[in-house]
Amino acid sequence: MQMKIILDISKNSDIKLSLFSKKREVDSIEWQDQNDLSRVLLVNLDKLLIKNGLGLDPHTNSSGKNKKNKNKSAKIGGGLDKISGWQIMSEVPQKWTTYRIADITLKTLKIGQSASSAD
Repeated sequence: MQMKIILDISKNSDIKLSLFSKKREVDSIEWQDQNDLSRVLLVNLDKLLIKNGLGLDPHTNSSGKNKKNKNKSAKIGGGLDKISGWQIMSEVPQKWTTYRIADITLKTLKIGQSASSAD
């Protein structure tokens, strides 16, 4: 099942990170940005993905403790191979720091996804 991540940034600093399957929202996390998006975005993305069985770290079980993975063919990024795309929906201009941080973070995830699928 292919999923999509949408990050919605409003002018009043509300942030919503949603996980979609086709056109249906599967789950989301909302918070108030306090100029800490660079610190909070990946944490909340990881929470959202783990909650839905798509964790960023394939070597971490649901208890959060690392476990050894003897399967060398496991992809880095765990369930990220099930994410078909990312999108930013923003009421703030692209020149704002909040937008730029979100854009850089999601582009980095795309690069990471490409690298892990090449392994």
